Amino acid sequence: MSAERCDVAVIGGGIAGLTTARELVAGGVDSVLVLEARDRVGGRTLNQPIPGGEIVEGGGEFVGPTQTAVVELARELGLETFPTYSEGDTVYYLGGVRSTGADMGLSSALGEGTPGSRLDEMAREIPAGQPWTAPKAAEWDAITVEDWLRENSVTDRMLIDMATTATLGATPAQISLLWFLFYIRSAGGLHDLLATRGGAQDSRIVGGSQLISTRMADALGERVRLSSPVRRISGWDGDSAIIECDGATIEAARLVIAMMPADIKRIEFRPALPEDRAALNERWGYSEVGFKAQAVYETAFWRDDGLSGQVLSSEDPQITFDNSPPSGTPGVILAFVDPRTAPETESGRGDWLVERLARYFGDKAREPIAYVECDWAEDGWTAGCVSPCEPGVLTSLGAALTEPCGRIHWAGTETSAVWNGYMDGAVRSGRRAAAEVIAARRNQPATSAALG
Repeated sequence: MSAERCDVAVIGGGIAGLTTARELVAGGVDSVLVLEARDRVGGRTLNQPIPGGEIVEGGGEFVGPTQTAVVELARELGLETFPTYSEGDTVYYLGGVRSTGADMGLSSALGEGTPGSRLDEMAREIPAGQPWTAPKAAEWDAITVEDWLRENSVTDRMLIDMATTATLGATPAQISLLWFLFYIRSAGGLHDLLATRGGAQDSRIVGGSQLISTRMADALGERVRLSSPVRRISGWDGDSAIIECDGATIEAARLVIAMMPADIKRIEFRPALPEDRAALNERWGYSEVGFKAQAVYETAFWRDDGLSGQVLSSEDPQITFDNSPPSGTPGVILAFVDPRTAPETESGRGDWLVERLARYFGDKAREPIAYVECDWAEDGWTAGCVSPCEPGVLTSLGAALTEPCGRIHWAGTETSAVWNGYMDGAVRSGRRAAAEVIAARRNQPATSAALG
């Protein structure tokens, strides 16, 4: 089979890969080909249908006011945002006792002298884009978040546990303290990371976040190829790379791999990637203990009860949101669930969830009209939705994360210095990778050991 030629091949049809392709075309590189393994674009964003012709989002969905890259892109694509519902009281379910309060307790949890404020202070010592160069990088990358909590005798740790288990899909014992501080730093602080109004959960995309990718793909047209998983990349260290995917062979002058590092090891490289890059792919983490479960109701009945739909609980699910569409109908409660606490079957998990929600919102929660879940660990093409790092990875291998390898450049939210792990970080990484490729085509120096 003769190879099809293009100037730049982009592997991955999520937000990062499609942003890369969009920026390349805008920069005058017309011969671009996006190869996506799935039969859809969107990567770790997914619109899932629910009754009433509405959708819920199974992957990334929230955008905040400081996430300017994704907000700007959405606007350019003709998409609008709407505020995450947060009117009314939060439900607290602590030690089996239910109460309600005015907010999610962030002010008290992040006040002066709290563990949260100490983490914020430490995070400010992390150089943007190069966490491995922090003065205490070796010390902080040698321990987990759990180690730090224990060493500092932290007992009031619920929000920190929530920020790891509920949002990162990993326990504090699995996450490098250095990586967690970098994650906080990339968001601007724990308040920005955890808050609804004014924070990372401030708003959503009307019509669902997957529309960001579908709109970009529509504009790129035949440059996007679905159901094209890449199996092997050869000659990346020479004048051009040969990409073998299902049903086609592509020869590209340059390529951008826009995938979670843990997923890149699915591809065979000839010759093998440099030792540090290959080791990075092998050791990079991914979420194992969290998925999104959503109960759908005829109405958002909790609003009538003066509740926001937000829950902070010492039991699973630890956190919920009102995830209803802009009209408020149907009503949707989103829960972040640890699969280790839930039944093994989907129907069992649905029954389990509504019983838990009844503890928070009353008997009406036992009357859903639909149940929807999304567990990225069960997806055939990605290891998980988010990908925190274990100790020792950033200091020993972090510099390889964005360093080009021959004809290969790297994108993906994990490579972003700002809003790492979020859709905003994905957009920023795509812009950086495209700029690198354009500069390289002009024989200008563009390589950097810093995150983009």
